[in-house]
Amino acid sequence: MKILWFTSTCSLYDNNSSYNGGGWIESLEKIIRVHPEIELGISFFHKTGSEKKVKDDTTYYPILRRLQKINPLKKLIRNWKGIIKIDDLQKDVEKVISDFNPDLIQVFGTEGPFSIIQNYTKVPVLYHIQGIINPCLNTYFPINQSKFNFHLSYNYLLQTIKGNNPAFDLLRFKNQALREKNVLKKAKYVMGRTHWDNLVVKLYNPNVQYFHVDEALRPDFYNISPVVKFKRNKQVKIISTLSETVYKGIDVVLKTAKLLKECANIDFTWEIIGVEKNSKLLKHFEQTEKINHREVNIFCSGKKKPQEIIHLIQNADIYIHPSYIDNSPNSVCEAQMLGIPVIACNVGGVSTIIQDKKTGILVPSNGVFELAHSIKKLEEDKDLRDRIGNQAHLEASLRHDREKILFDLMEVYAQVTKIKN
Repeated sequence: MKILWFTSTCSLYDNNSSYNGGGWIESLEKIIRVHPEIELGISFFHKTGSEKKVKDDTTYYPILRRLQKINPLKKLIRNWKGIIKIDDLQKDVEKVISDFNPDLIQVFGTEGPFSIIQNYTKVPVLYHIQGIINPCLNTYFPINQSKFNFHLSYNYLLQTIKGNNPAFDLLRFKNQALREKNVLKKAKYVMGRTHWDNLVVKLYNPNVQYFHVDEALRPDFYNISPVVKFKRNKQVKIISTLSETVYKGIDVVLKTAKLLKECANIDFTWEIIGVEKNSKLLKHFEQTEKINHREVNIFCSGKKKPQEIIHLIQNADIYIHPSYIDNSPNSVCEAQMLGIPVIACNVGGVSTIIQDKKTGILVPSNGVFELAHSIKKLEEDKDLRDRIGNQAHLEASLRHDREKILFDLMEVYAQVTKIKN
C-alpha cells in the first residue's frame, strides 16, 4: 500500500527533533515506515531544494517554497489587511502525486496550504486533524482583551506599524479559517482523536467519514521508567509548557500565581517552558494585568529539548495547562506519560484525555479561582497527587501505545483504500 503524506514539517528528512507541533509527526513516521506493507512518501515545504530523496525506506519530496519579491508598501498593506500568502501548489503537488502514484494521500492539518489538495486529485484524501482554527476564533482574545489592547500596546509598537501584532494575526487567522471551512465541507475522510474534533468536523460536514486514531508522542517520552512517587518538594513546583500564542493562557498563569501568593499560603514556584522571559506577549499581559511574573514566583525558561522537558517535569509536583482552547494538547499527554498530576482548563477536546478527578483535574476556562483551589488541594493531599499521576500514566500509556496506533492506522488505510491489510 502506497501512502503519501503532505505535512507541515519535514519530519525526519533533516533529522531534526521539533520543539513544538511537529515532533509527533516524526514519531508517527518512525512507527509506520517499518511496516512491511507500507511504502511511505512524504512531501513538505523546504527552504533549500526540491530534489526527490529516498532515505530509510521513505521517499521524500521537498517542495521549494519560492520567496516572492514584493514591494515594501504592498507587503505592509497585505500585513495590515491580514492577507495570507496563497501558494500556487497545483503543479508541484500534481508532480509529486504522479511520481509516487499513491493509493491514499494523508494531509496533516485542515488549515494549511496543503489542505486544498483534494481539489487536484482523484486519489482518496484523508485529513489528519491537528488543531481546528474556526473554534479558536471564538476564544482568540482572552477576557478583557481586544485588538485595541495590542494596537495601543507599547510592547508591540514596532510590530503594530509593520502589521505583525496578535490583532493582525487574527485577520490572517480568519482567512485561514475560511479556507479550513471550505476544506471540511468537501472532505470525505477525516481522522481525529477527541469527541470535540469529531463534533466540529461533523457540524461542517455531516456526511464525512470520521476515524479515531490516537496520537503518537515524541520517542523520548516512551523511553523512560514509569514514575511511581514524586520527590516531596518542600516548595511546591508547578510547571507548564506553553507557546507564545494569545489564547494559550499566559494571562491565566499570571492571575492564578498572584491569587496563590495572596490567598493560598503556599510556598511555590511556577516554571513556564516555551515562553522567554523577554517575550512581548508576556510583557503585554504583565502590563494589562499589572502583574510582574517574577513577583509572583513565575520563571520562564524558553524552549527546551525533550530530555530537558522530561527532567523538569519529573522534578515538579503539578502540571498546569491553562489554554482557552485546545484539541488534545500533546504537552498534556506527555505530562501524563510521566505520571505528574495535571490540572487543565476543560476546553475543546481536553476532556477526552482527562477524566476529572481520575486522570487529572478539570477546571473552567479562565477558572483562576478553581485553578488556585485545585493547586492547593493537590499541595495538601500528596496521596491524591500520586493517585491521579499514576492513573494518568497508565491511561496515557494505553492511549499512546505505538503498536495500537499502528494497528488503528492500518485499519483506517484499509477502509479508505479498500485494500485489505
